[in-house]
Amino acid sequence: MQDYEKLYKRYLNQQAKLSFTKEQIEDLIIKKFKAEEFLKTEVLDLVNDDQLEYSKIYKCFVVNDPKILNKNFSIEEKKYHNEQILDNRENPLDFKKVKKKEHNYNHLLIDEQEGRRVDIFLESKNGKYITNFIVRDRSEEISRYLNALVLGTLIQNGIADIPEDIKDDEFQFYLENLYRFGFLD
Repeated sequence: MQDYEKLYKRYLNQQAKLSFTKEQIEDLIIKKFKAEEFLKTEVLDLVNDDQLEYSKIYKCFVVNDPKILNKNFSIEEKKYHNEQILDNRENPLDFKKVKKKEHNYNHLLIDEQEGRRVDIFLESKNGKYITNFIVRDRSEEISRYLNALVLGTLIQNGIADIPEDIKDDEFQFYLENLYRFGFLD
């Protein structure tokens, strides 16, 4: 159980340092996760995503360094990936039945399922700030880190979907993430 009053006080003291530009966040993602940029058109189902507005997705990163992935997957996530590996071996995709233009996409999905890659999609509805993001496939650690990076700017600019209220679960989650990644030190 966190002491949200203490975290909130630390948050208020550090608030000026908790607003990151798109470029700063991109640099942090690249450095921390050895992420590489790729085109959103490679992910064929992204256009149907219900969390992000496709036309506003401006950057996509892949994290595929095995050491980085291993460090950022929980035990449960690793278990899920192992189950997917077994399932995909028992029921392999027949690439002869897949359209040639969808081969790379299907390999991408299998790599996500089996824990060989995590994809990060960044959205900017206003061109100034990252307004939303998604992390595929299953890395709570990376998602929490991005939450810590993105939400401060949205709060400070009055465009966050959550209130700056220590009784709010989502704001508490943000404070926990700031603490977890050392942004309140």
